Amino acid sequence: MRKGISTSWILSNSDLLYDLPKAELYELGFFKSKDLPKIREFLGKREASYGIHAPFIFSFDGHPALTSTIEKQRVKNMMIMEKCASFSEKFGAEYMIVHFPNAEQKENWLYLLPSVSDFLVNLNKKLNIRIENVYGNEYFHDSEDYLAFLRDVNLPLCLDIGHLLLDSQIFGFDPIKFVNRISEYIAEVHIYYADSNVYKKCHHKPWGESEDFLNILNILKELDADFVIEATPQCPDGFDQLMNFWRMI
Repeated sequence: MRKGISTSWILSNSDLLYDLPKAELYELGFFKSKDLPKIREFLGKREASYGIHAPFIFSFDGHPALTSTIEKQRVKNMMIMEKCASFSEKFGAEYMIVHFPNAEQKENWLYLLPSVSDFLVNLNKKLNIRIENVYGNEYFHDSEDYLAFLRDVNLPLCLDIGHLLLDSQIFGFDPIKFVNRISEYIAEVHIYYADSNVYKKCHHKPWGESEDFLNILNILKELDADFVIEATPQCPDGFDQLMNFWRMI
């Protein structure tokens, strides 16, 4: 088990890197290439491990779109992912986070699953890939979808609690059962709170008092995984509670 911090808390502002709490692991989000010298200096001084959240210093047009049914968009996203993985490996990253499948996708894309799975398996040869669950995908959202996929590609899961809570609201499933079903594949946890109202206002709120959120934390804290704070600063209330939980794990 390691405790980590995402640069989401400072919205990847390289001038605020030293405001981040000290941690064993840092997860680097969406920076610009001009920020790289400051990032290297920061990581050197903190002497911590680090992972990358794709696309890092590269960018997509909107959300990641590996399962887009528009071929041009999908291929472009794959090229960016490959570029990011190659750069991140040279940059010394331990792993790279990839969103899968597309968030808020309504059309049936499942005919693409074999080819996208092959792409991710090959991408993992460049750098260790962790699959992050998304929200609002009409054809891929329950635990059996993720379980079958993770078994097929033999890749670990970064369980994003906020996305899971959103999906449980959208599709009406039990998030506790989801966690229990896929726990063997969880290598990392993104800790923050979200529901349909909070997400619009706060994006990643540090803490929530919902029964599901607290029960999920209680289950996950027993796992041997990386626990990464991925809160954002729009609604800072609850950050102390989040830090207290994180320190006590």
